Amino acid sequence: MSSPSPWPTYFPVASVSESPTDVGVGFETDIISGIRAPNCPPLLPIVIHSARPTPKLTKNPSPKPISPRPTNLPLPRPTTKQINPKQPKAPETTANPTMPPTAPPTAGANTLLMISPTPPQPKALIETKTSSAQALTYRRGDLSKDISRFGFRVSKGITVRMIAQANKKVNFANGKRSSLNFHAAPDGAAVFPLAKGYVYVSNSEIDNQGGGVFGVYFDENGNVVDYKALLKGTSRSCAGGKTPWNTFVSCEEVNGGQCWQVDPDPSSMHHSHPEMTVLGGDGGVFESAACDNRDPSRPIFFVTEDYNYGALRKYTPPPATNGTDAGWDTLHKAEGKIEYLLFIDDTKFTWTASDESAARRSQAMYYPNTEGIEVKNGILNFISKKTFKLYTLDLDKGTYTTKWTNTTLEGDGSFKHSPDQIVRNNDGEFLYFTEDGGYPGVYGLDPSGRMFAIFEAYDKKYKGDETVGIAFSPDGTKMYAGFQDCGCPVTYGRDCGCLFQFTRSDGRSFDGEALK
Repeated sequence: MSSPSPWPTYFPVASVSESPTDVGVGFETDIISGIRAPNCPPLLPIVIHSARPTPKLTKNPSPKPISPRPTNLPLPRPTTKQINPKQPKAPETTANPTMPPTAPPTAGANTLLMISPTPPQPKALIETKTSSAQALTYRRGDLSKDISRFGFRVSKGITVRMIAQANKKVNFANGKRSSLNFHAAPDGAAVFPLAKGYVYVSNSEIDNQGGGVFGVYFDENGNVVDYKALLKGTSRSCAGGKTPWNTFVSCEEVNGGQCWQVDPDPSSMHHSHPEMTVLGGDGGVFESAACDNRDPSRPIFFVTEDYNYGALRKYTPPPATNGTDAGWDTLHKAEGKIEYLLFIDDTKFTWTASDESAARRSQAMYYPNTEGIEVKNGILNFISKKTFKLYTLDLDKGTYTTKWTNTTLEGDGSFKHSPDQIVRNNDGEFLYFTEDGGYPGVYGLDPSGRMFAIFEAYDKKYKGDETVGIAFSPDGTKMYAGFQDCGCPVTYGRDCGCLFQFTRSDGRSFDGEALK
């Protein structure tokens, strides 16, 4: 990766200019300015050590069936293929939070919303009919708006503001700032509704126990009100996924990695007690997770493994008892069943619990280095960064199709490099992708199969970077995404990473009606 110029530091000022300046830049109600910061040193964050011992590794893995494991006990790392030079210790998951809460949004009367059988639902997506009082301004794939101060172009009808930059305090709407610097190397993310406002949950992909999970808290109007750590001490927390009960599954992309459950709701009894789940089994190089919740009493989870000889796994828990919906404990029950994806030919697939080796050969042959994954209505989508393909599986029929991601786009931009994360706008019909390599951007796929760019970098500071952290506000009108390096000179340095908010100026959902 090249060594781009350092990124500026932003602070609020009063200006409405949209031209590059060292005094003050901004637009509409989003006011920001920049001054050049010195080069960041190639340092990693302070390591959070765990009392749990580091397991020994062997050079050659020996796949074996998943054994039942007790809940709430620290488990040793498995013997797996050596991928990273050092095997990190497991993160802290003690009853004490990694840092004290700093006045997050209050949860109001519903004090246990995040763990109730019926979790809070996102607000309805903004009305998209042309009868809306505000005229359409958004045109998909029309990258005619140059945000020169940030070095990328966005689709017509989108406004942009920077939310946070690594190793800098996060600015709050009340004029105060966070006590904690924004985390370095941000990666996978998700948004969760709260009783008042919502929270953007983001991984940090720092290695050697320098990673973790962090939350940016917003009020109902999208104003930042808090930022804090939710889990510390993990290694290369890459992506993950959401559960039906509104918790976050964070996956470690490291030799012997695991998947952790984190509850971002300050009112929940689990908020200060993240736990390692059974999804990781004996460990792996995990990337993302998705959940098929057609049976609320028995949701099925899928986890990808970013490794050539990885194995995309499926976890089926025991059914919830007494007719209740599943919840937090579902991901900590050793009685569940783990199976692995096995492609039979170019159109059919199955799952195997007994032949993990065959499943790993299948991944190496058909879909090496799986990345993002999502599921809706029995249709599972995942991507491979090596094949540049989107794989679409019909879970009921046992058949699949593929689609190239590096195809021609509608309008401007080019999605030529590796696809990475894949998400929906809440429960919408569009798919959204991030990109790793080149001058990365964020891209969409509409229900008719047409792909288009939402934004795309052009400044040389982004060359070889990756877009990360794509997620949408509960009403679908705001998209969050960023860059993992964001112009820092040393990848995974403490100054690497930034987060932006993209908003449709016509107030509609990103899945909603747009200009032709």
